[in-house]
Amino acid sequence: MNPLEPPPPYTTSDPSPARIFASSFNSRGAPPVYSSPHTFPIGRCAVDPFVTVAQIKGHLALLHAFAELKTSVEANNFAEVPHVPAEKKQRWVWFVGLAVERFEKWCIALSKCGARAVLPPVDVLMVWHAYSLNPAWYAEDCLRDEMLAALRVTGNGIASSLGPRLVDLISNPPSENRINTWFDLTSTPFDCFEFASQTSTRGIACPKCQVINHVPTIEFLSAYLTANGTGYLQQTFSVQCAEPSCRHEITGDGLGLRKLVNDLTRETKGISDLLAGTVHTSTNIRNVKHAASIKAAMLRDATLKRPGSKTGVVFRDAVYADLVMERARYKMDTLKACLTATMEDDGGHLINRILSAYVDDKMFSVDLILRQVSFVAKMHDLQWTKPGFFDSPEDETALQHVIVRYHAFLDLMSSSPASFFVPTLDIDLAWHTHQLMAENYAKDTMKYIGRFIDHDDLIEEHKLANAFVITCRAWKTRFGIQYTHCGCPLPSDTIGQRLSRLARPISLAPSRDPSYLIPQDRAHLRAATHPSDHNAVYRQKRDAASGRVAEVQHDPAVLVPVLI
Repeated sequence: MNPLEPPPPYTTSDPSPARIFASSFNSRGAPPVYSSPHTFPIGRCAVDPFVTVAQIKGHLALLHAFAELKTSVEANNFAEVPHVPAEKKQRWVWFVGLAVERFEKWCIALSKCGARAVLPPVDVLMVWHAYSLNPAWYAEDCLRDEMLAALRVTGNGIASSLGPRLVDLISNPPSENRINTWFDLTSTPFDCFEFASQTSTRGIACPKCQVINHVPTIEFLSAYLTANGTGYLQQTFSVQCAEPSCRHEITGDGLGLRKLVNDLTRETKGISDLLAGTVHTSTNIRNVKHAASIKAAMLRDATLKRPGSKTGVVFRDAVYADLVMERARYKMDTLKACLTATMEDDGGHLINRILSAYVDDKMFSVDLILRQVSFVAKMHDLQWTKPGFFDSPEDETALQHVIVRYHAFLDLMSSSPASFFVPTLDIDLAWHTHQLMAENYAKDTMKYIGRFIDHDDLIEEHKLANAFVITCRAWKTRFGIQYTHCGCPLPSDTIGQRLSRLARPISLAPSRDPSYLIPQDRAHLRAATHPSDHNAVYRQKRDAASGRVAEVQHDPAVLVPVLI
């Protein structure tokens, strides 16, 4: 879409776009005492709720634990660790990087010992949570990589505990059995601060000579404070191979290149030999034929073609990989040019998706450090993560309303497969909760929406603004009510402008529309109908006379859309 053009009109495949979400919504008068419907329409089907109030409460307890961890890390100067960044944000990035390191250790241990029904430490849980919220990558990685198969089973076990059991586990000190099981699995202390204090190196294989080098992670952290840092946990990581006959400069780019070349040159015998980003498609979560055809097309390039000897003996995979590395001059850009040449004119997006999975030497196809986004902070600012916040039946109404709006959002997506919709904060909370239950999420979206719905938070600003306008129009058309209730204006029709800022108390005037999709006249419910990446600072007070009073301070909106 041209950023200077207005957004296109919303179109729907449903012959009755103005229908209301349930027949009982059509009455007029004061809103009834809120009770959630027992089933929800998605397309032509009536479904039981995909998420429950108890599961959302369990998810909020997780988010609370993550917020508390971040506060503790920022308050700890790690005096015993050399060169830890002094700036809080950089210290948190370092800490999350170490959390990803031991999440990987955990995954490797699970692959050797099998799934374990024991909850890992909170920092590892945080990384698993971030991974799960990239559902297409998570699902594909667990299919492609045999070392992640046990993670899928263990993750399903964690998801099944969402609710009071999980709240109890993360709210109380870990049991001795939980601590010992973790140490037996990973040979690392359960306490994440103790782990951070003890961890200084990571073993990496030189992408040129394959000699293992133990690279300090702490020694280079001081470079966070400079423009040319070279630590492993930095984007400009660089270290010389320790092998005297090699001395190759090892970078993150080079590590990712070696991982890609190994996948490209490995003989295709099964799903684990296919390229990341090619197996999982929106209509087929195990599209092996599609992935194999992409790899075969790439290997037709002269640079990538497997050579044979005069006697017809094909080169072994390892020798073949080394040859391709040499042909690519150990540069990702060189190999990218070769891959792009094998694709048709519209293959650029696919190439970029594939290459995004090959940025380092880890087994994961998504950067789990970058994916620690601000959603936890938003829920914390709303005070929704506060223990006991939804204990009373009156307060629990908010979560019932979240569930209703989430299913309406799914219904909206089912009605217009080509559209690009933006969730609000409350909808995103339920959506994230659903994604944590990875197997159920895949089955539910494929069955009732007709395709796997991914979650992508790396979208250009003008597309977000357009998508938000389209979402508001589509919601109004389909359900007959407005999409947001927080007092925010719609983005200007001049595409490219950031959303307007507005700072005023939320109106508590009674609504005339009794639809279950309209929140009750309570400020914390209306505040949650901001677009999902709308940075809101929420200040809430209780007093006996007026109940909850809220003020929302709006920053320029950066939305999180649905990638169809």
